[in-house]
Amino acid sequence: LNKESVAAGFYVMMEKEIMFEASKLFIPESIKGLVSLQLSKVIERLVHPTAFFNNNPNEQRDQFLIKCFEQAFTKMSNKFNTLLSEKVDYSHWRYGQDNYKHIRFEHPLAHLLNATTQQKLNLGPLPRGGNGYTVGSTGSAENQSSGASFRVLMDTKNWDHTLMINTPGQSGDYKSPYYGNLFSTWANDQYFPAYFSK
Repeated sequence: LNKESVAAGFYVMMEKEIMFEASKLFIPESIKGLVSLQLSKVIERLVHPTAFFNNNPNEQRDQFLIKCFEQAFTKMSNKFNTLLSEKVDYSHWRYGQDNYKHIRFEHPLAHLLNATTQQKLNLGPLPRGGNGYTVGSTGSAENQSSGASFRVLMDTKNWDHTLMINTPGQSGDYKSPYYGNLFSTWANDQYFPAYFSK
C-alpha cells in the first residue's frame, strides 16, 4: 500500500466496502455490534463461496464483489469530486495525501490555545502508506492513529551499523529545533545511524 499508489487508494476503499458488506451479510442481526469479522476470514469466504453463500454461490460471491467495487468507485469519486467529471484524472486518488492516508500529530492541549500556538504544537499532515493489515502497520483510520513511533535495527556484528528512528522529534519543547526534527524522516520510513563507538 505505497503512499504514491492510485491502485492502493482504490484498494483500501474497496477493502472497507467488502468488510462493511460482509458484516451485514455474515453477522446475524442478534449479535451485530458484539462481534466483528477478520479480513482473513472474509477473504476465505470469498475464495471458497460454496461453504458460505446459499444458491449459486459463485454467482452470489461475484455479485457481492461487483457491488463492493461499484460502491468503492462511487465513494472515491465523491471523495475527490470526480463523479461529475467527463474525464476523470485518477491521479487525485493517490493513497498518501492530506485528504486520504496521512499523519497529523495534534497536541492534546492545542485546542485550548490560539491558532498561532496550535500551528507550533501540531505537526503535519504528511502522506503515509500502509494500513492496519500491513507489516508497517499504520492503522485503518485515514489519519494514522496507531503503529510504531520508535524503531531500532541493531546489527550485533557491528553495533555502529545500528539504525533508529523516533517521531516526531527528540524534544517535547515546541520551541526547540528538535521538537519535530525527525517527523519527515519517520513519515518516509527512513532512519538515522545510532553509533555505539566514539
